[in-house]
Amino acid sequence: MSNLSIFLASLFVLALVSCQPKKQELLVGAPVKLDTRSIQQNKGTDCDKQPDSLRTDCAIIDFSVPKLGGTAAQSTLTKSVDAWVDKFLVHLLIYSDYPESNPAKALTNVDAAIKRYHAIHDEAEGAASAGQFKVMCTNGEMLNDGKYLTLMLDGYSFQGGNHHLEEVAIATFDVKTGKQLTLADLVNDTKTLLPIAQAKVEETRADAFNEGFEFDKEAPFALPASYGLTSDGLLMHYSPDEIYQLGGATEFTVAYSELGTNLKITAPIAPATDAASTDASDIYEVDGDSLVIPTFEIEVLESAKAAATMQKKKETVIVFAGFAGEPINPKDADEIGEFAILNKEIELTGRNRIARFEGLKFSKKQLDKLKDKDIRLLINVYSGRKASKDNLLSCNLVDAVASQFGGKRYSLGCALIEESPDGSLPPVASFALPADGSKSTAPLPLVVDCTEKGEISFAGIPVKDMDELKSTLRKSVSFLLKSGAKAMPEIQTQGCMMGMQGTIRDTYEELKNEMQPTGKKPAETNAPAEKSTGTASPKTETKPAALPKTTKAKPAPPAYPTITLNEKGDMTLDGKKVATFEDLRKQLQPILLTYDAIPDDVPIKTTGTTGMGTRAEMRTEIADAIAGAKWLRKKAALEAMSSSVGKKLETAVQLEVGTYQTSGNFAFVDARPKTADGKAIDYTKTTYKDEFAKGKFADRALGLLQYANGKWTVLAYNIGTNVVPVDAWVKGYKAPKSLFAKGK
Repeated sequence: MSNLSIFLASLFVLALVSCQPKKQELLVGAPVKLDTRSIQQNKGTDCDKQPDSLRTDCAIIDFSVPKLGGTAAQSTLTKSVDAWVDKFLVHLLIYSDYPESNPAKALTNVDAAIKRYHAIHDEAEGAASAGQFKVMCTNGEMLNDGKYLTLMLDGYSFQGGNHHLEEVAIATFDVKTGKQLTLADLVNDTKTLLPIAQAKVEETRADAFNEGFEFDKEAPFALPASYGLTSDGLLMHYSPDEIYQLGGATEFTVAYSELGTNLKITAPIAPATDAASTDASDIYEVDGDSLVIPTFEIEVLESAKAAATMQKKKETVIVFAGFAGEPINPKDADEIGEFAILNKEIELTGRNRIARFEGLKFSKKQLDKLKDKDIRLLINVYSGRKASKDNLLSCNLVDAVASQFGGKRYSLGCALIEESPDGSLPPVASFALPADGSKSTAPLPLVVDCTEKGEISFAGIPVKDMDELKSTLRKSVSFLLKSGAKAMPEIQTQGCMMGMQGTIRDTYEELKNEMQPTGKKPAETNAPAEKSTGTASPKTETKPAALPKTTKAKPAPPAYPTITLNEKGDMTLDGKKVATFEDLRKQLQPILLTYDAIPDDVPIKTTGTTGMGTRAEMRTEIADAIAGAKWLRKKAALEAMSSSVGKKLETAVQLEVGTYQTSGNFAFVDARPKTADGKAIDYTKTTYKDEFAKGKFADRALGLLQYANGKWTVLAYNIGTNVVPVDAWVKGYKAPKSLFAKGK
């Protein structure tokens, strides 16, 4: 073929390509190296003295969030990611302080928010229902193809009462510019995306819609605040508050093909997943022609006899770390088929039993000889042979890859060789390293690892399912408690997707419930006191409603309905057999509605070996039943409040709710009254016309309610004031102070 023919053929091919619709593009650069930023603090008098359920003075902070690492010089990207992360952490720390209602409290600095978090805890005054505060955040990488970086933050915050915050934040950043991308950056027309998102919500939450759920007519359907690019499509996440009364979060992915020509960008693809193509900067910090091995620690735990012998003989402990990999060329292999990278020994003397491996380097040329860039670590521990020519110790081993062992502390059990080898060695465990410079004495959190394929491991040891994970964790936790730990550690995950994170957390919560003492919590007093005389504004405070009449006390229901599951898969609810998962939800919800205070969770009691899938399905149905019961209870509370406010305003009203907070069987409502058809109230035609004319009137109704004897009673309410009479309502009605955290 002539050069001219080749040239014309090339033009023809280019013309065909240019006429094709957008397709997924190839990678445009190396993925961004991500490290982990950890903040772990415990503050309080009984963090280490009591199990979680009995603490009355403990504020826990446990953050594990992303930060850019390695040689990343994208300062704009770094600043954007840090600002997004910090904003979310501040929200978790002070969400109960309601900063949007008080601009002076709108903090942006994490350190300042931590101080405010501790102050909020101190204000709880050690009440049992608010004595242990806990705020946590973990992170996940959802797309990192060199052009786009999508990150996810999964947050949890409990600050007293029976209310907690569970929230997810997702964001996508342009790696080159550092900009956090909005929906307008991703699609040509956001309005066209609305019906697609609405259809996806109805599809994802079909059960709720089949039972009659409808979107709130007073709050038009909108696109979510959290969204991001993935290799599969546009991920969208609705928080529980964004879809009013649906209950729980709603998450789905809109495939790029569904967006069609509305897609403004070229769709990304997932990075290659084969080990040989893994970029070294994903795992190691690059230092010139060298790579820095991630930092880790080894803690040696000796049996009582071994510790006494080693101390008496003034013997040292050697921790040996060997790093190796499988070579591409068989000629580079040693006698066991590996290519040795680096060996390092640390000798522990005196009572020091922690070896820190930090700043170890090896050359890029060594890495180029390996099939898998994720080098393996083998730890071996033995005595220093100062007092004896022979090794005295028999110890557990660690065998893990670099992407797993970085940022961890592994604890290894050791005993004297002469001791009975009957499995009595303390189990291997992996913990998250404390943040640099951290002086906290709080127990380090356990860390469970996941792979992209969904494989799970703990301390480098694979586990096949949640039952085996629970058994493995039980051994480690039992040893910690027997060794004097005053509380069970928290748990973190590494490399796990959102769904797996939740399953692992649920499994560990089950384990904690099984292992912790079952001491009774101090009871809250729910009976109302005499009518309050304290008012925030004498002109706007209404006369408190009549208190419920005293009736013969009924036996208190149990703390939770009793749900059981046996090895055959049989389920019971309060002793009655339940045939299907759907029946469990339908039968549980009306039972929950008989409780004065609907619990946030109902545990499952298991007998024998039960399937992880069955438990997961049961938890989903239980969560839906709880959400449905709370929805109905909230609806009834708002109807009661609307009735009282309507009588005072002499017109039928509906409430535009700003805050609905519950604690026990109390509820606090902060809302804007509207007419029955949704219009603003004309206060010039009400008894508040004078206050309204003077400009001293707030378009706001505040109410305190209590649920008893199957109905809500409005104990007191205010119209036209921005001041919540917290002290008066706490003293007058014995309402918990934490109930008003969002209304201050």
